[in-house]
Amino acid sequence: MNHLIEPMLRPLSRFAEHSQRQACRNAMVASTAITASRQDREEVQLFVETMLARRAQVELVSQTPAAATHSG
Repeated sequence: MNHLIEPMLRPLSRFAEHSQRQACRNAMVASTAITASRQDREEVQLFVETMLARRAQVELVSQTPAAATHSG
């Protein structure tokens, strides 16, 4: 009788192993997505900081000649 029941129970016994493997795959996919998102966010932050620094430098340069002509 055992030889009749064992084939039916085998998929159930492998469920935990399959479930664990799938959970690990899901975690890797999520980790990859989070890493990509963080990288995108850092690139945008660097771009914004660079643009703000350039804008501040341009404003400083454009204000310097005006101050020199008014004082002289």
